[in-house]
Amino acid sequence: MSASDVNQDFGPELSILHLPDEPNFSLPPSKFFVGHTDPITSVALFPDSKMIISGSYDRRIRLWDVGSGKESGEPLRGHKITVSVVAVSPDGTMFVSGGGDGRILIWNITTRNLAIEPIQAHSSKIDSISFSPDSTIIASLAGTKIKLWNVRTAQLIMDIESPSHERQIAFSPEGGRIAAVSHMAPDEQMLRIWDAKTGKPAGVSPIAGHTGGLLSVAWFPNGQRLVTASFDRTIRLWISETGCQVGHSLGGQASWMANQVAVSSDGKLIAALCGVDSIRLWNAITLDQIKTVLQHVEPVLCMVVSADVRFIASGCGDNKVCLWNIEGITQRKYNSEPLPTLEPENQQDLAPDSSLSNQFPMNLMYPEIQSSPEHTVSQAVITTHGPLPLQPPATAKEDADPVASPAEHSHIRKWWRQPLNFWNARKPLSSPWRITEIEPCSDQTENISTNEGQSPAQDVLDEFNRYVMNDIPIRLIYLPTMELVGRNFVKTHFQDRIKEITEDLIAETQARTVPPSTREKVIPTLVWRKVEYGIFSHRWLDTGEPSYQEMMEKKLSRTSNSGHLSSDVMSRLKEGCRALHISRNPSENEAQSPGYKKLQKCCEEARRLDLHFVWSDTCCIDKNSSAELDESIRSMFRWYRNSSVCITYLGGTTVIEDLKSEEWFTRGWTLQELLASRKIKFFNKDWQRLTEQDDDKEDDTPLMTVLQEVTGIPESDLIDFWPVPRYVDKRMTWAAQRKTTRAEDVAYSLMGLFDVSLQIAYGEGGERAFGRLIEAIMQGGGDSSVLNWAGAPAKHHASFAIPASPASFVGHPDIVTIGRLDLMLTSRGLRIPLVILPLEMPKPEFISRPVINPNFRCPHHDIGEVRIDSRGYEFSAVLRQYALGVFHYIPAEDSANPGLPKQVAAYLLERREVEAKPDYPLGLSRLYRSFEDGWRRIPTGFIYLELPGVPDFASLLYVSRTCLETVYL
Repeated sequence: MSASDVNQDFGPELSILHLPDEPNFSLPPSKFFVGHTDPITSVALFPDSKMIISGSYDRRIRLWDVGSGKESGEPLRGHKITVSVVAVSPDGTMFVSGGGDGRILIWNITTRNLAIEPIQAHSSKIDSISFSPDSTIIASLAGTKIKLWNVRTAQLIMDIESPSHERQIAFSPEGGRIAAVSHMAPDEQMLRIWDAKTGKPAGVSPIAGHTGGLLSVAWFPNGQRLVTASFDRTIRLWISETGCQVGHSLGGQASWMANQVAVSSDGKLIAALCGVDSIRLWNAITLDQIKTVLQHVEPVLCMVVSADVRFIASGCGDNKVCLWNIEGITQRKYNSEPLPTLEPENQQDLAPDSSLSNQFPMNLMYPEIQSSPEHTVSQAVITTHGPLPLQPPATAKEDADPVASPAEHSHIRKWWRQPLNFWNARKPLSSPWRITEIEPCSDQTENISTNEGQSPAQDVLDEFNRYVMNDIPIRLIYLPTMELVGRNFVKTHFQDRIKEITEDLIAETQARTVPPSTREKVIPTLVWRKVEYGIFSHRWLDTGEPSYQEMMEKKLSRTSNSGHLSSDVMSRLKEGCRALHISRNPSENEAQSPGYKKLQKCCEEARRLDLHFVWSDTCCIDKNSSAELDESIRSMFRWYRNSSVCITYLGGTTVIEDLKSEEWFTRGWTLQELLASRKIKFFNKDWQRLTEQDDDKEDDTPLMTVLQEVTGIPESDLIDFWPVPRYVDKRMTWAAQRKTTRAEDVAYSLMGLFDVSLQIAYGEGGERAFGRLIEAIMQGGGDSSVLNWAGAPAKHHASFAIPASPASFVGHPDIVTIGRLDLMLTSRGLRIPLVILPLEMPKPEFISRPVINPNFRCPHHDIGEVRIDSRGYEFSAVLRQYALGVFHYIPAEDSANPGLPKQVAAYLLERREVEAKPDYPLGLSRLYRSFEDGWRRIPTGFIYLELPGVPDFASLLYVSRTCLETVYL
């Protein structure tokens, strides 16, 4: 196929400038982004080209602002092993990361938090991830497994098993196909195209032609062609429907190993990693190579082309992200935005080279420019020490002032109106060209706006008032005076900081998010960052803890000494304190108590962190006020969440090894304090830091392994816990062995973990409170895990499907979450849809005593014998019906759930067999049979079955529905 044939398919030929055949022009990066501590594994650009995201072997994900060249926010953590791949959704609202731990993390770009719980997608390193064009599906690759996931629900849509180990996948532009390439398959099976709806091969698949394994694949925007890179050192274009090669092969040089290939969004440019440190470009229409080579001094490991074809970003072996501005290479007109200005790492490295002050003739680099009288160089000159003919070396005086007269370059005046700074910060480039900085021209001035005189907008003040009055503690300890202060005092204290939230800051924050965030989302985040306070977590002492009344009397005594209150008023206030059993002179006894000393140490640490406020549950809550106590308990998770740091005192610990016997980890309330706090710092009994880290929730602290062992909580939840009414069975086991002084606190301390709220009613008893917690989780949309418990139900509840405590979930089988169930608590019990599988029990020789641990058999679907731990339950001699009530299952492999194991979690149900008697009165008969025919849950152990030999188990619900029954337990 000729170039003219290609042009007919793609439209008008792209005007791409060509340099002379020799030498190639080596273009260094225009900007570096430094922050990673290990080599970069993957990079991606957001659709508007304002932000870069990068992943690295250092297990960090970093976001970079293209305009400023600086990191945007703190690095993101979540992967236990290498971040192997990152990708941005086409709509720019989220990005995903895949790691060596086989997990996929979906991030919200606005909040920089996980948009959904992590997905344990694969058992090995994730090699590639691709978004569907509508941003609703992601495809992940690990080995031979290609899996499709729903982005919003994290549910598996499809599992494709490839016959060979694949290296990369890519969604087609229309979203109906997935291309996959393998570097280990036979030559004729290296490129496969899969139907994204059916999981079967689509069109001509596989496509053969290369003589070596394939390393990379990319689609053209029209979806009719693909481009592949191979071990045979060639790049080839293919027609996806016919499998025919388009035109000639690209590359082919012995030193060019094309590890990655990409196609620009307009379909006119092909970029490929060729060799160790170079990115080479081709005209995708003519298939001619562009003589400009993008080069770095260190290995280039990955790359991406921006959606607007302005930039190419790469990740390199020297831990840097590099950015090239390719706008001038791919366009004829040069009136676009200037190249970004690099923030130099070392000013000394940027000093002009006196031996290289000769000016490079611009007409050689861009031949067309010499015909235009409108272009001039005003801010930079290109110099060389290469083989091209140059002027003689300049004198020392000329070298000191290398700016040539504008008249000498009047033919290229407008093109270089903006700064072009290509700097090599530490090592000399292997390229023969260098850019030397010169003084800016006089007409380049900037209008720098200042924030002076600006005041916060009304919506900022409204959000500030709402946040302070609702989302921080009712009162705090003001550290300069060690007095309790209310929310109004806090609001006054932070008013000056809120003035820093100007319109310029709001606009800048909005612009940094991709897509630009709404004002309503940006302002709460800015307010939260300004209102800072610390929070204290500790194990309460039996006696000696400072109370709210003691702290208030101390404040009154200090106020009296200052002369602000009359003696009569002070006398009446102190009399009120004595009526509350408060010491008359707390300053003498209280200051010596261990509890008060502990509080003072906490405040000292908070001062070292430049904080002005601290909250402690011992003295900042008026426990004599039922309304305040109710609000405090309901809001406590949120208060810990919004704090700047949680200062945690471990009174029984000296070194990290002592954590295994630390009492702090056995208390009920400390579980939510550990999980809710965004940042936590542990101190031992001598108030020494356990680690040198500022935040002990970092995934690389020495504490993390010990914390997982002591708490049984996975690292991902310890670092970034997500409160939702799901994963109930797993989270309940974290609290099963913890103790609380008040029985009801077993339930109240867990509200925040499941994002539910309960009315506080001390005196109702632990089982009643825990039953209300389970009800709230069900009403909040809890999944099937809320039913994954065993043993006896709560005694004081009408339903036999409500557990008595978190200990009921201990030993639960690990079931895969399948979504929400239609659950409802009624006066008849818990209404729940179950798959009823009748059981047969060999008739025992009943005499007059019950039977323990009988044998059951399920005749349906070849299930056969069912072993059940009845936990001592005595089966009556009265003839009854028994059945498995399946509340959780994964159906057999079908188009919706391919490749998943068939798992069943169930209850053992019984009901009495009653013969119909026509002589019963009609009303009595209905009442009697309604009660006796209802299924009742037997308190057994966990019933969990694997059903590998049941090919039609899905029909129980999805097809026949003959076994589906709504029952009341």
